[in-house]
Amino acid sequence: MQLTNLSNKEIKEISEKIAPKLLNHPFFMYYCKSEKDREGFIKDYFNYYLRKWIKSEIVLTDEGGNVIITLISIENFHSKDKGMGLAKLKRNKSAYANVTYHQGNILYLSEIVAPAKIGTKIMMIFSTLKYRDEAEKLIDEAIEIAKANNYMLVYETFSKKAGEILGAKDFEVAYEKLFQGTQFFETIMTYYLHDKTKPVKLVEEFHPITIHDDTLDNSESSEEKGEKPEV
Repeated sequence: MQLTNLSNKEIKEISEKIAPKLLNHPFFMYYCKSEKDREGFIKDYFNYYLRKWIKSEIVLTDEGGNVIITLISIENFHSKDKGMGLAKLKRNKSAYANVTYHQGNILYLSEIVAPAKIGTKIMMIFSTLKYRDEAEKLIDEAIEIAKANNYMLVYETFSKKAGEILGAKDFEVAYEKLFQGTQFFETIMTYYLHDKTKPVKLVEEFHPITIHDDTLDNSESSEEKGEKPEV
């Protein structure tokens, strides 16, 4: 189902419910290296971004609130952050810097693989394999939305298993490489109306966005502690 017209109380409830389920999601392990601070950061993340996204973008969730899938227009994906909830999100400076860095790189790669004249939505899936059935139903819903509106979907994941699941749904790989300085293997995939008459546009040359070292988390990283992502 699509989330629309949520009150601040409803956004807070959704954020608090999903946060503990995403502690080992690769994105949040990358964003917030400190395990003890991660759940609070995830709450702040959704408390801010849900409020931002539901105004003009597509946000899907299951009835149990175990999965969130977002379809964000490529033009708005890395737009300037402002408004209610941002101050709390920025309290963890290093984690917020990692979010904006990650968004910038997803946008950069998406602009390469997506034709300029096709409406493009960047899809993000916030779930783990524990809720695979729920996630797959929402992925199918996202695909139907894309087909009905002639959207291209661009999906980025740090999970090889997620890549296999999306590949079985006719998403095609456009880019694969270890994500800079991490244990995570980044994959960019595209979906467009099951059109296999033309090969997917591959990213042949990648110039990563860089950020200053003083924005990085100096605490012990997830990799150093031996944490494993749940995918």
